[in-house]
Order: sequence, then C-alpha cells, then structure tokens
Amino acid sequence: MAYDESFYKLYSNYLEEKIVRRNHDLVFKYFQNFAQNSDFSVIDLGCGLGEYSAYGHYVFYAGVDLNSAGRVNNFIKADYHDLKFIQDLSFKPRIFVSLFSIECCHSVKDKYAFYEKIFAEIPSIEFGLVSGFFYESKRQLETVGETGDIVSHQTIEDPSVHISNLFSELRIYLKTPSKMFSEDVIEVWKILSRY
Repeated sequence: MAYDESFYKLYSNYLEEKIVRRNHDLVFKYFQNFAQNSDFSVIDLGCGLGEYSAYGHYVFYAGVDLNSAGRVNNFIKADYHDLKFIQDLSFKPRIFVSLFSIECCHSVKDKYAFYEKIFAEIPSIEFGLVSGFFYESKRQLETVGETGDIVSHQTIEDPSVHISNLFSELRIYLKTPSKMFSEDVIEVWKILSRY
C-alpha cells in the first residue's frame, strides 16, 4: 500500500479518532503558547494530508510534499530535503512543522542533520514542531513495520546525545492508542527553538 490513496484514507480516519485528535490539538495548543511571540508563518515539510493546515495556528501556511498534490491549500510539490523552494515563497517562514514525516522516514543521524540544515540555511526559522512515535512493546527497535507495508523509524534516541549549537529541544510524550497504529503507541512531540 505505501503512501497511496488507501493509506491516506486510513490516515484521514486516524486523524479523526477521539484520542488522536485530543492529543494532537493539545500539542498544537502547547506549541502555539510556547511560540506566542512569533509570527506564525509556517512551512509544513512532508505535509501529507495537511493536518497542521486544518488544525494548527498560522497566519501564512505552505505545505510541501511529493505525495499529496491537491490535498492541501497553498501546496508546493517538491522534495522538502532541497530547501531551495523556500526562496520562492511569498513569505519568510518563522516556523516549520513536520508531523511524522521527518521523524518516521529518517534515521536519527539523518533527521538531526536535517534539523541543523533547516536552522542553518533558513535564518527566519525560529521554531519547529516535529512528531514521532514508538511502540511500547518494540521500544528497543529503531525501525518497525506498519500499516501499508511501511517501515518507520521510531523516536527512541537519547536527546542528550543530539545537542545542537543552533536550537534547543523540548519533548512531550503522549500515549495515543489508535485503530490504525495499535494500543501501545507513544507519540513523541519535539519543540525545537532557535538559540
């Protein structure tokens, strides 16, 4: 199945599950309060269905993805790893979000290198909100197989090993059982803040 129409239909239902919606809305509220003095000009890297565009707070928003043309308003079809598309935006993003995309699709080394790149190459970025997860019963595994024959990286690394000179990291852990991903999922939300 991978990231096809069947996956996006299942994922859309997942986003509407009561506990999922409650937890995600809670994190969005925490993030808005944390970054309250920032201009909420948001670039959504790996926007997928555009959850943040539907439920998050922003003044300006653009979603970037290769897989989701037509699903999100202000959509840019591009590889978010190549940050050149930022130059063509009509606004300077102050916030980037990546809901499960970066954390789930990259190894620990690669995702932290990419966060460094974002803060280094986009001086307007002040904050980031990224999300990952781990299965309580598989906490010892870096990668796991999931719905749709997708292999995902779990967010299980020790944050003290990945201290940046460009940004600080705060974490939130929330039990988020769901029909799509099982009963023992712990979501890991990271708030990144430029020094």
